[in-house]
Amino acid sequence: MRSCNPFVVFAVLMLGYSVNALGQDPTPEDSGIIPTLNDRKTAVLPRNAIRVASDRLPGFNLLSNNPPVPKFEMHDEAGHKVTFDKFQGKVVLFNLWATWCPPCIREMPELNALQAQYKDDGFIVVPVASGQQGDEEPAAFLRKHGLNELTTYYDSYSQFMRLFDIETLPTTFLIDRDGNMRGGVLGMLDWSSAEAKALIEAFLYEKKT
Repeated sequence: MRSCNPFVVFAVLMLGYSVNALGQDPTPEDSGIIPTLNDRKTAVLPRNAIRVASDRLPGFNLLSNNPPVPKFEMHDEAGHKVTFDKFQGKVVLFNLWATWCPPCIREMPELNALQAQYKDDGFIVVPVASGQQGDEEPAAFLRKHGLNELTTYYDSYSQFMRLFDIETLPTTFLIDRDGNMRGGVLGMLDWSSAEAKALIEAFLYEKKT
């Protein structure tokens, strides 16, 4: 099994490397339009659809090594231990957040909308409340604000942030159906944008061969 080097992951996000930044030349497919989910019955996504979509989404960076997500433990609202094996086979948007973090809070309605739109296509948003929280408990916060599509998990000791030497909230990663970390963003991103949705759709219908 490949090992996960957290410093490589963090360095790639910090320096803004994407696959294009590694010196690959654009292909003729790069100028094509990525089909939407409504078109998927009649159109096939190109093999480089993820790279094309990520290049069009400001702030999002692909990882060059695609490490497996670490086997770290978080907890659900009832206090039960959960690992990412629970989400195997789905495209996961893994979002580190806190109730005291204004940018995190601003992203939540967009993440809630993504979950509602794509949950039947093998996609799940996994918000993980990291470290100490504000006056409001995270699950209660989501319910209070009507974010009923989301279920938050807890990393009370910020294990994931320490593992990757991350100090920024929110931080978000996209994990593919095989459990590999494929890219992410430090800070806010416009998850309601057409570009963000095109990236998610590229992951959902990625060609493996």
